[in-house]
Amino acid sequence: YSDLNQAPDDFKDCTLKGIVDHHKLGDMTSSAPLEIVIMPVGCTNTILKRMYDYLGFVPPKNIAGAMLCAILSDTVIFKSPTCTPADKAAAAELAEIAGIEDIEALGMELFTAKSAVKGVAARDLIMRDFKDFNMSGSKVGIGQLELVDLKLLEDRIPELLADLAALKAEGRHTAILLLTDIMKEGSLLLMVSDDPAKIAGAFGTTAEGTPWLPGVMSRKKQVVPNLEAAFKA
Repeated sequence: YSDLNQAPDDFKDCTLKGIVDHHKLGDMTSSAPLEIVIMPVGCTNTILKRMYDYLGFVPPKNIAGAMLCAILSDTVIFKSPTCTPADKAAAAELAEIAGIEDIEALGMELFTAKSAVKGVAARDLIMRDFKDFNMSGSKVGIGQLELVDLKLLEDRIPELLADLAALKAEGRHTAILLLTDIMKEGSLLLMVSDDPAKIAGAFGTTAEGTPWLPGVMSRKKQVVPNLEAAFKA
């Protein structure tokens, strides 16, 4: 990342040495020149694979397997609109190194594990992948849970909304949780906001209930830019 909102509280005390990222350029600055590699691909590990190639190294089998899983996770088994041919090529090369024959089967195994939500507190589920963003001076928190079936959480939506309200009360304009169904390829929008109509309008839907956003799989490409445009309007 290169957004200060996503950095640890003591980031100001560190010496920044470099950035490797696949997100938009944020607001970080440094006191000395940096090594920065930022590319518009689906996963940072795709960039790391290119860095391995550039330096003439081959990642060890276990590291290659971990990198492959990261690509499968970030690209939602290549279904996300953020996925690029470079991600698929890197995944294929890493699978060969790691000895993985069925990449998609590994991806389903990964997402089945990620869908293990039984007995997990609502706050912990929201915070699994939760990031704060500065939207024209307003703090907006966006979490995302990727599931193989939304039925796993449909009876816990009131509980999740209650915890989103608590998160919003910590100084956020809006707290959002996307429940993404990787099989149906879309997301359920849960939100608590000072201006729910603005949030809903960013996705062309209404603020009533928990609207379904067909085709919305990527926070980075389909959610954050829409919200930034809405807050600038």
